[in-house]
Amino acid sequence: MDELLTIPRPAMRARGPEVVPAVVVSLVVAALFVVAAFAVRMPDTVSLTVANPTEWSADVYVRSASDSGWTAVGGVERESEIEFLQVPDQGSDWVVRYSYAGATEDIEVTRDDLASSDWKLEVPPALVDELERLGVEPTPGGSTGQ
Repeated sequence: MDELLTIPRPAMRARGPEVVPAVVVSLVVAALFVVAAFAVRMPDTVSLTVANPTEWSADVYVRSASDSGWTAVGGVERESEIEFLQVPDQGSDWVVRYSYAGATEDIEVTRDDLASSDWKLEVPPALVDELERLGVEPTPGGSTGQ
């Protein structure tokens, strides 16, 4: 009746997984992870306590004396003390900036001095002098109940 013309398919052989390319890719990826682990290193950190006996809050920043980029540490409320955990170590010579309402005071301190004071700093009176000179009112609140 109807004769269909069929073309036979060529015989297919079963193929196994391509082991060699998979092994090569795996080794390259593993090598990249090892290189990245050595190249990307987290900076050393310290715990830094800042005491603020003044009537003004203060923002604290740090940088290395040999660098120009500041790292924000945090704010310390008036008449209080706070410990900042995991502050990036700035090397042997630090610059600490205290600021509030446009007034700033930079203090240079060595890592040895910081270590000998148990990593504790105090907001400098010079910041208070600058705030008073600018006519900045004390920060509301505080331990005196203002």
